[in-house]
Amino acid sequence: MSENKSTAEELKEMEFVVFDLETTGGNQKSDKIIEIGLVKIKNLEVVEEVSYLIQPEIKIPDFIQKLTGIKQDDVEGAPLIEDVIDPILEMMGDSILVAHNTSFDVPFFNSVLKRLGRPELENNSLCTNLMTKYLIPNLLNSNLNYMSKIFNIRHSKAHRALDDAKATAELLLNYLKIFIDKEIQKLNHLYYPRNRYELDRIHYKNEHHEISTIETKLRKLKTPALVTLKGENGVILYSLPCSQKEEEISFIIDKLQSTDWVTATIKLFGPFLEALIHFNNLFSKMDPAARGETIRLMWQLHLPEKKLPAKGQEHLLAEAKLDHDFGDFVIAHHLVPEQMIIFPLQSLHIKNQLIFRYPSHQKKLLQFINSKSQRLRDGKLKKPHFNPLLKSFIDHYLVKEKESAQGLFIFKKKKPLSRPQEFLKELDEYLSEHPNSYQYPSEYI
Repeated sequence: MSENKSTAEELKEMEFVVFDLETTGGNQKSDKIIEIGLVKIKNLEVVEEVSYLIQPEIKIPDFIQKLTGIKQDDVEGAPLIEDVIDPILEMMGDSILVAHNTSFDVPFFNSVLKRLGRPELENNSLCTNLMTKYLIPNLLNSNLNYMSKIFNIRHSKAHRALDDAKATAELLLNYLKIFIDKEIQKLNHLYYPRNRYELDRIHYKNEHHEISTIETKLRKLKTPALVTLKGENGVILYSLPCSQKEEEISFIIDKLQSTDWVTATIKLFGPFLEALIHFNNLFSKMDPAARGETIRLMWQLHLPEKKLPAKGQEHLLAEAKLDHDFGDFVIAHHLVPEQMIIFPLQSLHIKNQLIFRYPSHQKKLLQFINSKSQRLRDGKLKKPHFNPLLKSFIDHYLVKEKESAQGLFIFKKKKPLSRPQEFLKELDEYLSEHPNSYQYPSEYI
C-alpha cells in the first residue's frame, strides 16, 4: 500500500495546464485561432485561469460565429497570436497539457508555433475525451457538454475557450480523484488506463486486499452487480448476480472466507436482467455443487413464492409462460444516464442487445426492432444456450417483473412496427414513471 500511496502523492503534486482553442475551422494551413483559454492545476486545485481573444486576420465564418458567439467585431481590437504567444508558452511551461480533444488542439497549436518559427510543444499531453472512453465503457456520447451534465460540472458557455477549459479542468480533477480512489499503481496509467480503472468494475487480489474492504464495497452498492470469484488459472469458483440484499453479501463473504480465491471482481449493471444475462456464461463454468448452491439462493431471494424442486428433482420444474402474448422485447435503463438497453426476449445475449440513447435514437431503436422482428419471423434469431435451471429462473423473474411493472418495459413487436408513434408515447410514459436512479458515473465502484 505504501507504493500506492507514494504514487497517489506523486499524482497530487503533478502540474497540468488545461487549454482549449476556438478557431475559424479545422484546417491547420488556412484556419486561425480566434480564442484560447488556459487553466493551471497544481496540487489538485485550479490556481490560475487566463484567456485571450485573438485577431485571426481572416473573416470568421458565419457558422463559427453562431457556434461560438464570437463576432468579427469582438476580435477587431484583439492582439495577434504572435503578440501573446510568449505568455501562453510561459503558462504552459513543462506542465502536462490537457484538452478534451488533444488530437485537434495540440496539432493545431503546433502548426501555429511552426508558422511562427517556434519549436513545437514537447510536453506530455492527456486527452480527457479519450480517458472518458476508457473509464466509462459503453458510453455513446463523450462530448464536453454531456460529460459536464453527468458529473454536475458548471458549463454555461460551451464553445468559448475559457469556459470549455474550465469544464475540462473540472472533469480532469474528477478523473484524478478516481485514479487515486482506485489506488493508481503507476503514473503512466494516466495515459493507458484501459482494463484497470473502469468505473463500472473493480478487481481485488487475495494477497493484496482484506475481505473487510470488499465487504465495505458491497454494502455501498446502489445498482445491480455481478460478483465473481476466480481461483488459480482463472477457474470460476463462484459468481452471483446481486441486487443489494443482505443475504447476497453474506453468501459472498462466506465464500471469500472459505475458498482459495485469487481474484474477486465486482461489475455494475443497470437492470438486474443484464447482470443475469452476463451471469449465464459464468454459471456454466462453475462446478455443479456451486451452481446448485447459487441458483437456490437466487430462487429463495427473488422468487420466494415459487418452490424450487429438491436436488435431483429439477426436471419437475414448471416453465414460466413466455409465449407470444407475453412479449417479444424488453427495454430497461442502461447504467449510463440517458442510455437504454434492449434485448429480444427469445435471444437474451449481449450479441443481440442494443444500447441506445433516448430520445435521440428513436429511429435507431425502431430500426433495431424491425430488424430483429424480421429475423424472428424467419427463424434466424439464434437462441443462446442457458442451463435449464437458470433459464427457468430468468423466465419466472421476467413474468414477475412484468406483473409488477417496476423496472422493465416488456412489449410485443406489433405496435412499434405498425404504430410506432403510439409505441414511443407509451415508452415515454413508462420512462417518466421509472427514471434512471443509478447516479452513475458520479457514483462509481
